Amino acid sequence: MSQESTLDELPEEVFVALGRRGMEGIPLKECTYDCKGAELTLVEKTTNSSNLEGKGEEQVVEDYRVKCTTCNREFTIHCESRYFDGERFDTKVNIIDDSGKDLGWLGSY
Repeated sequence: MSQESTLDELPEEVFVALGRRGMEGIPLKECTYDCKGAELTLVEKTTNSSNLEGKGEEQVVEDYRVKCTTCNREFTIHCESRYFDGERFDTKVNIIDDSGKDLGWLGSY
């Protein structure tokens, strides 16, 4: 029995380090374009993983292709997670626009 993927798998915010001033939360589930719509629908989710032999490290890449219901544009939430001995260590999140251009690192969780 397979479980259907949803955006509920993602946290509401990712965090950016502010040096010695701590961390700042940035909303993850909002449109990356000018409309800043907060209603996203999942179009497709893909997952790829790879193991680094002898190090106990696994890298999992999950791409959430989403569509904004306000402006009808699509973009991808690209998550790269590292696991050590089966425990998640960190996840970096990038945003990829509808033309395939990586807009850069958004934050981590």
